[in-house]
Amino acid sequence: MRASGKTTKTLVWVLMGLLIFGLAGFGITNLGGAVRSVGEVGEKPITTESYSRALRQTLQGRTGPGGRPLTFAEAREQQLDRMVLSQLIATRSLDHETAQLGISVGDEQLARQILQSDDFKGLDGTFSRPVYQERLRSAGLSEREFETIMREEMARGLVETAVFSDVEANPVYAETVVDYIGARRDFTWSLLTADDLDAPLPEAGEAELKAYFEANPDDYMRPATRAITYAWITPEMVSGEVEIDEETLRQLYDERGEEFNRPERRLVERLIFTDDAAAEAAKSALDAGETSFEALVEERGLELADVDMGDVTLTDLDTAGKAVFSAESGDIVGPAPSPLGPALFRVNAVIAAQEVPFEDVRAELRGELAQGRARRLIETEIDTLEDLLAAGATLEELAAETPMELGTIGWHERAEGGPAGYAAFRAAADSVQEGDFPELITLDDGGLIAIRLDGEEPAALRPFEEVRTRVREDERRARLTGALSEKAEALAAELGEGRAFTGLEVTPRVEEGLTRSDVIEEAPAALIPTVFGLESAGHTAVVSGGDTVALVQLDGTRAPDMSDPDLTAARSMLGQQIEADLAQDMFQMYVTDIQARTPVTLDQAAINAVNAQFQ
Repeated sequence: MRASGKTTKTLVWVLMGLLIFGLAGFGITNLGGAVRSVGEVGEKPITTESYSRALRQTLQGRTGPGGRPLTFAEAREQQLDRMVLSQLIATRSLDHETAQLGISVGDEQLARQILQSDDFKGLDGTFSRPVYQERLRSAGLSEREFETIMREEMARGLVETAVFSDVEANPVYAETVVDYIGARRDFTWSLLTADDLDAPLPEAGEAELKAYFEANPDDYMRPATRAITYAWITPEMVSGEVEIDEETLRQLYDERGEEFNRPERRLVERLIFTDDAAAEAAKSALDAGETSFEALVEERGLELADVDMGDVTLTDLDTAGKAVFSAESGDIVGPAPSPLGPALFRVNAVIAAQEVPFEDVRAELRGELAQGRARRLIETEIDTLEDLLAAGATLEELAAETPMELGTIGWHERAEGGPAGYAAFRAAADSVQEGDFPELITLDDGGLIAIRLDGEEPAALRPFEEVRTRVREDERRARLTGALSEKAEALAAELGEGRAFTGLEVTPRVEEGLTRSDVIEEAPAALIPTVFGLESAGHTAVVSGGDTVALVQLDGTRAPDMSDPDLTAARSMLGQQIEADLAQDMFQMYVTDIQARTPVTLDQAAINAVNAQFQ
């Protein structure tokens, strides 16, 4: 991270761009009086204009609730005015330090930066003094004031660049992280099944099942349920009543003709040459078996993606279309003319024409039109339904007097069926209270629903008989997992006594060079982390998860493969990140030190006067 002329120049351009952007169009004034600053940092004033400008920019960059502009009162609650002032104090502290160090920017360098700025160029693309003067006039600045600001910005940029330069982080951190994520392990493991047990697992009796049920009540609880009555209507309910004439369906079919009737197409690659002679020579070499299409593409400095035309129709290829569409998949034809010159065409696939008769899509088209018209029919019912609800009609009366249908549901977060699939219903079902008057709710598909909470039932343990089958399955699974774990522990003890994995009565699987990010789908999720927790070759572990049990033995450890480009990139990125963080910390400490030894005075009356402009 060493400083360079290019770095300094880039920083100056960024600062200058921000300055010009910040000044433009703000109509800065001196508040109508002699007060020109809201404070001083050393010998550097914080002007009322700079404070006003920074405050305005901060307010414009924030939004309040609902996306509306942030008010000044809300900004003060968030202490944004204090934050702006603190940032200005830090900036002027650095300006004061720069002046104390005797760092400045000469007239020649300043002039060069201004002359090269795009903000001050005229129609001919060169510096225009009238444009320069007009931009400064609109910002309320004289040339002297602007150039003073620019000198300070550029000088401060030199100091900032110097502080950020030559920061070299200790490589140990990056190397440690890379060693961790890139470490590899060799191991042998086996997934145990019921077939590996010494004897079949016996079936549980009634007493064992009830004991398991009583020991695991949380697994068999009925969720807290809200008894909800609803009246609803959806487009699907009324779409069957919508009449759509044959002519309308035919018209929609014709409008979407490109979707239902597509011409024959080819997947084609096109290699263009400078002239006919070059194209003919390439085709001759291909026919003689002296080269390949891929080699010709590479010779031109291209990749296959550069010559891929995708799927094309006969008319897409103009005069070359006939030759290409006469070829089979894998053929190379040409040279043939193209808008960019003579070309060779390779056919990669033939896509047959697609013709879908009207009769085949008639029902689909009718369903689409019917859904749309059904939604509009439902919309025409909204006023009537709302009037009935406002007059005190119950949901039962609503269903009796309108096309709405009545239903009930025991609502909880895993409920299914009826309106449970609609997000609007789920939100309403969670919030409705007993005694609430039903209101119309619009569903995702344009339907309408009104709901009433009839009562609530707390969570309760389901009767044993209701969940007997599930209890039997769960109890057997738990005993099987326990038995497999015991078997795996016994096998691990044999491995510890020196027996080879291949000598065990299980099917061994050998893995080599796996990292922490690798996944073995059929293994317990904890297998890889457990392997990396084993200290040395020969150590074993039993890993269980869900319904699976695995026995694993570490065979060896390997260092990261530093030829892996991903690891190399990760180490480089970590090093850069650490250096950037260290540089930022050093800069912050430097600014804090400057502020600690630089006197700061603030004029609260002037600050209040500026703030009053935003209230």
